[in-house]
Amino acid sequence: MLRRAGLTLALTLAPFLVHCATASTLPEGDLYHPVTEDGFPLSLEHFPADSSAAPRKYPIILCHGFMASRKYFKMNGSRSLAMQLQKQGYDVWLLDLRGRPDAGSPSLFFGDYTYDYNMDDYIRRDMDTAISFVLEKTGKPGVNWIGHSMGGMIAYARIGTFKEDRIKNLVTLGSPFVFENPTRNLNTWNALGTCSFLLPVLPMGTMARMERHSCISLTPDRYLMNMFWYPDNLPEGMLDDMKAHVANNIAIGVADQFADAVESGDVRSDDGKFNYTQNLKRIRIPVMIVGGRRDHLGSPYMLRTIYESLGSEDKTLFIASRSNGQQEDYGHTDLFVGVHADEDVIPAVMEWLNERN
Repeated sequence: MLRRAGLTLALTLAPFLVHCATASTLPEGDLYHPVTEDGFPLSLEHFPADSSAAPRKYPIILCHGFMASRKYFKMNGSRSLAMQLQKQGYDVWLLDLRGRPDAGSPSLFFGDYTYDYNMDDYIRRDMDTAISFVLEKTGKPGVNWIGHSMGGMIAYARIGTFKEDRIKNLVTLGSPFVFENPTRNLNTWNALGTCSFLLPVLPMGTMARMERHSCISLTPDRYLMNMFWYPDNLPEGMLDDMKAHVANNIAIGVADQFADAVESGDVRSDDGKFNYTQNLKRIRIPVMIVGGRRDHLGSPYMLRTIYESLGSEDKTLFIASRSNGQQEDYGHTDLFVGVHADEDVIPAVMEWLNERN
């Protein structure tokens, strides 16, 4: 009741309230909008390799998570994951899957495209379009794929089930794919989705930006939101910047398919024909799995199970924690935007990639 009243007040007062802070300016690359076979525009932002660095074998596509966009890969400026990879000689492409605003937000009910899609569309259509576009632009025979959270999940599904051979090396950051023992945070968050049938879209991005500009709390309580990051490990202002730049509305089909995975324990296609999780054993390419000790979404236990299920001979599991020599026990998104991520996590990812590029 109180939260509903808060939403009503925010909608009423938002045009009149002063912004809490000014959003940081992010680096900008060349922006492209390739279109999928079913007519959805995507966004690919290109940062060409630093000419002073040794050229690398394959370009890199970075893909965001569940309710995010590509922009958090370039936060922290020169210390960000995207900029560090660029300095190492990689041709870097930041991908926005369908439904992100830079390519044109879907309409709620009518129009050329709406929020009527699910994770299978990411896997079958968006990934194919993005990879094809990057290979056409670069002339390379393959790509490195780095996926955070859902961005890693869809790569597991495409490689293992649809035999995607254009991805030569895979790095996943906090990507769950086995839900035999989901965390309490994840089960609680999943329970909130029981009312999703009442809405055309989960307005997480809209609420985050409204909260960011109005200083009125609209999102779920701290306990639930901590599933997405360890707040004490975020640089000052990072949370506000993510609300302004990164948070995105979630299509009901995507939320429902994820909820079904948590319920069943495995990630499956929406029609039930494919068990994506069981096909992890078919993945043979080099894989690096990165996780955080405090991650309540892609927990270390889940990641260990994924690691053991992979068919790859060349596979690495890296858990960022104090016990492993890092300066903090990392959460979910702070794996690459955390205070010391450029010292604790990003160098390990680059070393792994450099050995295979």
